[in-house]
Amino acid sequence: MTSRFFISVIALLSVNAISRSAEESDDCKTASADCVAVGHWNFGVSLGGGVRTNPVANGTNIPLVVIPQFSYYGKRFFIDNLDLGFTLAENDTNTFNLVASPGYDRVYFYRADLQNIFVSGFPTNDDFTATPGSQSPSTPAPEKFPSRTRRITYLAGPEWTFKYGPVTGQLDFLHEITDQNQGNEIRAAIGLPLIERRGILTANVGFTWNSAAYVNYYYGASNVYLGGSALDPFVKLGYTLPLSRKWRFKAFAEYERLAGAIANSPIVAEHHVATVFAGAAYTF
Repeated sequence: MTSRFFISVIALLSVNAISRSAEESDDCKTASADCVAVGHWNFGVSLGGGVRTNPVANGTNIPLVVIPQFSYYGKRFFIDNLDLGFTLAENDTNTFNLVASPGYDRVYFYRADLQNIFVSGFPTNDDFTATPGSQSPSTPAPEKFPSRTRRITYLAGPEWTFKYGPVTGQLDFLHEITDQNQGNEIRAAIGLPLIERRGILTANVGFTWNSAAYVNYYYGASNVYLGGSALDPFVKLGYTLPLSRKWRFKAFAEYERLAGAIANSPIVAEHHVATVFAGAAYTF
């Protein structure tokens, strides 16, 4: 369930090519909605209201109030929040990178996860109770599962991004490199602008595929449940309206359907994750 991180990059899939082209023409001096200056740190923050549902049994939904962003794009090396990358080759329409990205699913289990830094109200669940459905008075008490560690993990591998007319796309093949689960992940997404006037409405569709090793690291229950690989499709709508040179209005809504290998786990209560947010974004 990592789509909510990498799909935010869809609008910047060609950022490296744009940045270098701008540098050569000396037209892009500072970060903007259309280009990112090479060799400069870029910082922004979104302030507003939103929520992301938590599919883990007895888990509390995650409020979204402050969403920070920072990035750096050099001639080859780049940072986008917690993602790292190195550009191997590029042209006007295609870019090939090596990227490293944190495993996202840990955010549902630990408030202290780095990806929850600016999200408050997240539960500190270390023991999970299986509550797959409503219980009648005669139903036995929910089964307790012993706590176990889910460490911070990173996945790395090749990434291809492309642009074809107004359509942008991304495809990643990643392997867990922190020696915690040896799992694999495939990320794929397509982005398309629906309305391009003063404000821009975009749509993104795609999927995240995780191997059985990855799924069971987060959602398996020892001697109780062993899941297989999981394919989670998602769809997202986003809207951006410039308000001034520094301020923009931003809103998005995303729906992700969880595969049976995750949804059938006794520590998972929901078959989907929904995210909505609306607020003002400021670029420093």
